[in-house]
Amino acid sequence: MLKNKPLTSRQLQSIQTKSNLFESAVKLMQQHSLEDITIAEICRGANVSVGSFYNYFSTKSDILVEMYEQADGFFDQKFRGLEPSASIQNDIVDYFKIYAEYNLNVGIETIKQLYTCNNKLFIAKGRYMQNVLQALLEKGQAHRQLIDSMSAEEMTEYLFIAARGVIYNWCLHEGGYDLERKMEEYMARLVVVLLKVPTLP
Repeated sequence: MLKNKPLTSRQLQSIQTKSNLFESAVKLMQQHSLEDITIAEICRGANVSVGSFYNYFSTKSDILVEMYEQADGFFDQKFRGLEPSASIQNDIVDYFKIYAEYNLNVGIETIKQLYTCNNKLFIAKGRYMQNVLQALLEKGQAHRQLIDSMSAEEMTEYLFIAARGVIYNWCLHEGGYDLERKMEEYMARLVVVLLKVPTLP
């Protein structure tokens, strides 16, 4: 079997530098919009030269792409550790509780930066997080637990629109309520409309 070679000190330093740039940008986004933040400010916070930024990111917008990739990684780690329950409704609600948890971890000020009409990453197709939910819904349909009048892809979009609404409302209220609890309550009610009603023999 092939074994992964240990990373060299140069590779480890490169990973750390990219992480430092990302963390610097996220920290600045707690106070300012990404549009108002300069690359020089990001690099100053990471203690690297401006030229180093372009070794890892083409533009400031790539910071958002990195944020979404990290969200997928967080989600993968959390969701894979969950044991499927006997209820598809519970599994879907658990999925969105993880989604709420990630948003809480990122912080409300940064989340506010993401919730703009200019952020088209929300509607990008094929992201890992979306694929996981779609696969869960397809499984629910295969087991005749969910309606078949909507495709799994359509249900994925339907549920994400609602979940983003919960988070946007949380932002409007300056994080004034328990996001995980609100997400759990809201999605538990919403998923009911997707459940297949058993037919009488």
